[in-house]
Formats: sequence, structure tokens, C-alpha cells
Amino acid sequence: MNIQSIIEKYLEQAVEKYECDDGGNVIVINPQTGDILGMACYPDYDLNSPYTPNSTLSKTYDSLTSEQKSEALYKMWSNKSVSESYEPGSTFKIITASVALEEGITTTDKAGDFYCKGYQEVEDRIINCWRSSNPHGSQTLRQALCNSCNPAFIQLAQRIGAPTLYKYYQAFGLFETTNSGLYGEQNSIFHDLDEIGPVELATYAFGQRFQVTPLQMITAISCVANNGVLMKPNIIKSITNTDTGAITDIEPTEVRQVISKSTAEQVKSMMESVVLEGTGKNVSVTGYSIGGKSGTSEPTEANKDEGYVSSFVAISPIEDTQIVVLLTLYDPQNKTYGHQGGSVAAPVVSQMLSEILPYLGIPSDVTAENSNSDNLITIPDVRNKTITEAKKVLSDAGFTCKVSSSGDENSTLVANQTPKPGSQLSANAIIMLYGEGNTVETSVSVPDLSGMNLSQATSALRAKNLNIGVSGSGIVTTQDYVKDELVPEGTIIQVTLKPTLTDAH
Repeated sequence: MNIQSIIEKYLEQAVEKYECDDGGNVIVINPQTGDILGMACYPDYDLNSPYTPNSTLSKTYDSLTSEQKSEALYKMWSNKSVSESYEPGSTFKIITASVALEEGITTTDKAGDFYCKGYQEVEDRIINCWRSSNPHGSQTLRQALCNSCNPAFIQLAQRIGAPTLYKYYQAFGLFETTNSGLYGEQNSIFHDLDEIGPVELATYAFGQRFQVTPLQMITAISCVANNGVLMKPNIIKSITNTDTGAITDIEPTEVRQVISKSTAEQVKSMMESVVLEGTGKNVSVTGYSIGGKSGTSEPTEANKDEGYVSSFVAISPIEDTQIVVLLTLYDPQNKTYGHQGGSVAAPVVSQMLSEILPYLGIPSDVTAENSNSDNLITIPDVRNKTITEAKKVLSDAGFTCKVSSSGDENSTLVANQTPKPGSQLSANAIIMLYGEGNTVETSVSVPDLSGMNLSQATSALRAKNLNIGVSGSGIVTTQDYVKDELVPEGTIIQVTLKPTLTDAH
């Protein structure tokens, strides 16, 4: 329930913020067991009132015919994670790389193994790299994955060949439903092997011109995360007989070993490099090892109105991976943020992981980190002092005080303070003091800080009597309280800053 509430919160925020015309979905899975820990779609609907159109459908519902209303309700009820397929884009490069390493086609760090000149000629077609104006040049496989370079992966697929790729697609479970038991689960859409020509082979290498469901995609990635062992996705933990009280636990179902543990470890190492050095920097969470891959699939010329699909898949920790997250956002329209998976989907996955990883008890390699930790001041405990005494203590420590009290400050004692004593803040941070009889905290709405630099974010929070806690440098990519969430004045809003990043498809 906790993980479900976390992902629903951030998914809704993402769909609204990026103006995703066709909504979005997210899946969280334990790769070692196949247990689905969370699955959400947005826009959603009220399960207690399923025939009431949600806010999106209600805009046009009254103008629809009876038949159209029925179709619209069925679409509103559908679970996009299993009922609709999509082109995964560059997240699929994880699969292509896995096949190449398992077959001994290449190694992770062979110098000059691929060359990007900004495009790749395939028969009479020119397939551009996302960085066609500034080609990647000579690359290893690791660099090609970090750069999300399409020409390099086209070259790789040409070496592997369609028959071998199809053998592994079958092994990864991509040609059949996952048998999850979820209602309405659809299968993938691939060309028959004998229909695969050079162009199809090229586009398949980087995840386009075929379709899989999000659940099929995360199940295949979870196989890599689970040392090459494919697990059946599972939505039921146990069954209780209400008559007898007997509990039947549902055991994990191992499907098959698809790639070796050695290959899986190499791919996970490259996924970690994507986050540390490549197009996945926006997904990092302080204190945790994370691997990932962005995806941005573009529509065909004949279906331009379908828009881009922006996605990001992340695994954590790299060693003994315990969680895989796949976020898919359909047709983001907000031009301020664009549509690239690494800049749109990755920060949202980072927000989810920043709450899910500690909740699961996965240890962090740091206890606390702040980009200006040397300049932080510990907040003293001024409760039960007079307001006058408390203001002097806090002022001497370097803080700014705001007081909520109807009594004489020379005699009224401080009943509460926000933030709590022992927290650490920079100089001039705001401390709210509540006198006896005035202990009800005033709540304010949290502003959207995304894209702001440290100075801008600090000013925006200070204008609402809120404080800032900082990790990293650059611009704000995540914040622990979402836009418009109500919090008490004085609350510390933790933000993560990352360098400005131009991402790949």
C-alpha cells in the first residue's frame, strides 16, 4: 500500500506537469521473486463509483453517443500496463546489449568497436542519431549505451542477426503474455522472422517499430536484474481461507535462465554507467547505486498524432538488485520540458526511488549528505524558554525567527518549534515559534521548484516561510514534497540538484 501510494502520487504529478495527453503508467517489481510491488495508471477512476467519468473523460462525456460512452468507460477502466502495447524505444537497448554479450559478439569496453558519424545508412534509408549535429564518433559498447547512440546499436544488431535476436526475444518472454493473471493482458506485436529486413533489424535494435506491453518490458529487464533468471510476474502474495483461516503462500515461479549471471552483471554495470556518466543522470538518488536507461520512441509518419512515448527504467541496488521501476509517459506536450525520457521520466523515477528505497529498508551508503554541509547549523531546542529568550538564542545561532503567539513575549513560553530541534539548516533559515495557546501550525502550499537553481529555489521557499535542504548542484530535479502539497511553515523541503543535461532518445 505504501509503495502504491508513492507511485500514484508522483505519476499524477508527472502526467499533469508534462501535459501527457494519453496519461501514463508505472510498475514496480521485485526482480528476485517477480512480485509486483506497485502498479498505477493515470488518469485513474474511483473504484467505488466506476461509472462516474474521471476528470479527463468528463470534459467530453456528455457530448458522446451511448456507444461512445460505453467505449470510453471501458478505456478508462483499462490497465495500460497490460492492456495496451507501446514502442519501448531505447530502454530496449538493454536487451540488444544483453544478447550481444551473451553471444560473445563484443565486450563492454572494447575501444573503437562502434563508430557514429551522426547517422547510419541502411539500404536506401538514413537513420539519424539523436546527436546528428555532433556525432559520438568512436565508442565502446558501454559508451554507446551511455550515449544512447542509435547508429552503434544498429551496427551491433547487424552483427547479431535477426534469427539470434528472435531466439532471445522468445527466451525473454517477449512473444507471449506474462501470464500475470491481470485482466485484459495483451501480447506483443512483432513482425514474423521471415519479414525482418535490414531496416526492421536496424529499428528493432533501438526499440522501435514493434510493440510490447509495459509489463512485458519490465519483466524482461527484471530478468537482467535477477542475474539472467526470468521470473513470472506475481500479483498475489498469499490466499487466506476465510472459513478455516488457512493461509496459502504463493511461491515465486522461475521461468528459465535466459542469460548467464556474468552477462547480467556486465549489463548492470553498464546501466550504472548510464546513470553516473550518461543520459540517466537525472535518476540518481544520493546514497544508492542505481542503473537505468531512458527511452523516447517517436511515432511513425502515418501516426504522428500518437506523439512521443517517454520512459525510464531503473534498477537498484546494482549488487543484489531488489527493485525495478518502469515509468512510461504518453505524448508529453509541455514544451518547457520536451519529451526525452532522460529529462522527463527520469526525475520522476528518482522521486519514487527516493521514498521507496528507504521504505524497503535498503541501506544507503551515506547517513546524510548536503552540498553545503560544512556551513550548516544545528537548530537548538528553545521549547519552554520565553519567546524573548528563544528569539535571542536562535538569532545568536544565525537563524531568522517567526512567532505565532498572542501573549507577552517576555513571559509566554515556547510550546513548539518548526523545524524540530537537532535539524541542520544554513544561516538565516526560518524557525517558526509557537507560544502557549497558539500551537496550531499554519500550513502553506509547496511551490514547484523544478528547473530552478539553488538561489531561485531558496527564494521561492523563503517567500512561503519554508526552508530548503540541498543535495547536489545545478538545477532542481526532485523535491520531497510535491507541488501544492500543504506543509507547516518552517518545514524543510529537501531538493536534489543536477547539472543541466541534454538527453538522448
